[in-house]
Amino acid sequence: MENLELELKLTVAHVNTVLKHLSAGVYAEVVDLIGLLHAQAKPQVEAATPPSENTPAEPAPEAPAAQ
Repeated sequence: MENLELELKLTVAHVNTVLKHLSAGVYAEVVDLIGLLHAQAKPQVEAATPPSENTPAEPAPEAPAAQ
């Protein structure tokens, strides 16, 4: 059963709580699990986030120099 994959539905708050507690663990023991959580959550968060919040704003174009 150790290799059985599960799909879980958690809120962002729940995931953040799990990550908070994992981050208090021994790095070598939790780093892979934290990486898996981030890898699976990031595309979902990006898909749910409006583009204006997801990417930095474009800088305003510079005005041409006066001649």
